Amino acid sequence: MAKTLNQSVGGWGDKSRISGAAKLRRFLRKLPGDLRQPVQDAIHDGAVMIYDDAMVNIPAPGAHRYATGELKRKFRVRITKDGLNAKIGSYGKRRARHIHFVEFGTAAAEGTDENGKPFRHAATPAMPFMYPAYKANRAFVLRLIRTAVREAIARAAKTGGKP
Repeated sequence: MAKTLNQSVGGWGDKSRISGAAKLRRFLRKLPGDLRQPVQDAIHDGAVMIYDDAMVNIPAPGAHRYATGELKRKFRVRITKDGLNAKIGSYGKRRARHIHFVEFGTAAAEGTDENGKPFRHAATPAMPFMYPAYKANRAFVLRLIRTAVREAIARAAKTGGKP
């Protein structure tokens, strides 16, 4: 079933993924709620741990050119309806659009904008908060989820998938 957690940092749109997760989620969705609940709790608890650490490390307003307080207000955890997937960050129509500028920094630039007006943009340093939180909690969260999945599978095997 789920084997590894891969983190790619090549661009802001990259996500952490567990190989085999889709197949595992399909299996877990078929189980009764009481057999699935410990896995849902582990995913929720793991996501909250990463979120809490990231929140502590988000730069305070004024500490970074793009640290205005908006990111901290719009940073959140979203758990899917089935409870088997978590998303941590700022997303949706009302997201903090500058989150990647804070995490990765910016390079100095100058030129003209789409209206032909000249601009000059100073470089801003990277102030990572999400990746360090992920890295610090990764091993523990994986252990937590793996244990819950193993227990759910063992209980399902004993009961034939019935409560």
